[in-house]
Amino acid sequence: MVGVCVSFVSMVVCVGVLCTAAVQIAACIGAKAGYPLADAWSMVLEVQRYLGVAHFDQRATPHVGSDSQHSRLSRRLVGTPDPQVLRPIIPGVTLPTGHLWHYLLALSICAIIHELGHAFAAARARVPLRNLGVFVMGIYPGAFVELCKTKLDQASVGSRLSIVCAGVWHNAVTALLVFVLVRSGGLGAVFSHTGWTRVTNGVVISDVASKSPLHNRIPLLSTVYRIDDVYLQSNYSNTWNTNDRFGETSIARWTHILTATTNRDTNTAGYCASTVENMDDGLCCEMSPEFPLGESPDNDVFCFERFAQPSKLSLSKHTPMCFDLRSVLERSDAANRCQSDSDCLQPNQRSHLYTGKQKSSICVLPSSPFASSRVVRIYYHLPNNQTEHMLLYAGSPTELWLDVQVSSLCPRYPYLPHTLPSWIETLMQYILSFSLAFCLLNALPAYYLDGDLAFKLLITAVEQRTRVARATKCNILASADSKPLYKKELADSGAEEPVELSRGGQMVYTAVTALTTVLLGWCIVGSVLLLAL
Repeated sequence: MVGVCVSFVSMVVCVGVLCTAAVQIAACIGAKAGYPLADAWSMVLEVQRYLGVAHFDQRATPHVGSDSQHSRLSRRLVGTPDPQVLRPIIPGVTLPTGHLWHYLLALSICAIIHELGHAFAAARARVPLRNLGVFVMGIYPGAFVELCKTKLDQASVGSRLSIVCAGVWHNAVTALLVFVLVRSGGLGAVFSHTGWTRVTNGVVISDVASKSPLHNRIPLLSTVYRIDDVYLQSNYSNTWNTNDRFGETSIARWTHILTATTNRDTNTAGYCASTVENMDDGLCCEMSPEFPLGESPDNDVFCFERFAQPSKLSLSKHTPMCFDLRSVLERSDAANRCQSDSDCLQPNQRSHLYTGKQKSSICVLPSSPFASSRVVRIYYHLPNNQTEHMLLYAGSPTELWLDVQVSSLCPRYPYLPHTLPSWIETLMQYILSFSLAFCLLNALPAYYLDGDLAFKLLITAVEQRTRVARATKCNILASADSKPLYKKELADSGAEEPVELSRGGQMVYTAVTALTTVLLGWCIVGSVLLLAL
C-alpha cells in the first residue's frame, strides 16, 4: 500500500513538472520566434517566487560538448531566463563523454531494480514469472519482466496495483538509500576504513583529462584549497557566508563555483593596474561565441573592465582595456587588491605601478560576456607539501569541471587507485538521478508507461468501491441463484474482478492518458529542438 501511495504521489508531482516543462519549452521557442508567448514563462516564474518555490539559476546547469557545441549552446542561452526542466541525454552533447560508463552502469542498475520490483511484487501476489532479462537499444540498456497474463488478470485490483507500482516504489527506496548513504557520510566512512584519508581543507585532484590545458600542469593528488577569493575548506570563515552561497562541503563549492558563478561572484576585490600597461590592440575585447576569449593573436592579453559596478561609472569609463593576464593577476596580494580606483592611488603601496612620476591607475577585473571564457585563479598544495602554488586558467569553467576529477578522499597507500572514490561518488550521483527519474517518469499516466495501467486500475478500484458502497447502502443483494455482483466479499475473495471501466471512467482514462502522452511527446521533441537551435 505504501508503494501504491508513493507511485500516485510521484504521478501528481511528475504531471506538474511536465506541465511546467511544456510551458517553458513553448515560451523559449516563442522567444526564439519573437512571439509574446515568452511572457508565459515569466508568469510561471513569478508564481514560483510567490509560492517560495526555488528555481535554478541559468548558469547552474553546465553545458557540455565540443568547442563548437559549447559556443552554440552559449548562443542559445543568451536571454534565456531558466534552464530546461527536461533535457535530453545525448552522449557528448548533454552528457560528458567521460561519464558515459557511469551513465550506462547507473541506468542498468536502476532498470534492473525497477523490474525486480515488479517481479518481487508478483511473487508476493502469487503471479508466476515467465521471463526476466536485459536488453540494449542502441547504447541505452534496459530490463524487462514477463508475468503470466492469466494469473495476473485473475488477481485482485489491489494486487495488480501493487505489482504495477512496485517498480516505482523500489526506485524511490533506492534513491532514498543512496541519498542517505552519500549525505550522511556513510560512503566516505567506508573508504576511510579501507585505506583512504578524508581531506578537509579542499578537494584532491584525482584525474585530469589529457585534452585539458591543466594536464601535466597540476600534479595528481594535489589539494585545491581556494578558487579566486573563495576557500573550499568546509569550516573556513571569512567575510562571505560561503555555506549559504556555495554549499556546505568542499565538493559542493568546487562544483558550484565552476558551474554557476561569474568573476564578480568569486572575486571580493579587483586588481590594480596602470593605464600605461593597457595593451589594447582593438581585438582582445572583440568576443563572440566563436572567439569567447577575444580575437587578439596574443594569448596572454585579456579583456578587462572596471571593478566598480557599471551603473556607477560614466559612459567615458566603459572604454575596453586589455592587459597582460599574468602581469595583473599574479600580483594578487592584498596590497594590490582594490574596491575602486582610489585604492590604487597610493604610491607607497603600489610602487610597481609608477615609474618616475605618478601614473593613472585603475581597479579592474577580467571581463567576458560568455560563460565559456572566464579567468580562474586556482590555489593548491602539492602532495605531502604545504607550499602554496597558484595557477591561472582562462577558458570555460564548465570544461574545467568536466576535465578535472576531484575527491574529498586521498589514498594512504600507493597501490590504491586514487580515482576510485571519485568514480564511485559520480556513479552514486547518477544512480540517485536515474532512480528519481524512473520514479517520476514511470508514474506518468502516459501510454507504454507504468502509470498508464496504474491510473486505469485506480479508476477501476474507485468504481468498484462506489458500487459496493451503493449496494451496501441500499441493501441490494443478489438472489441465491444469481451471480453475486455487489457483495463486498467479492473485493476480498481474490477472484477475478471486472476490469471494464464504465463509460465515464473510460472517458476520463482516455482523456488524461492522451493529454499526458501529448505533453510528454511535446517536451521530448521541444527539448531536442531547443538543443539544436
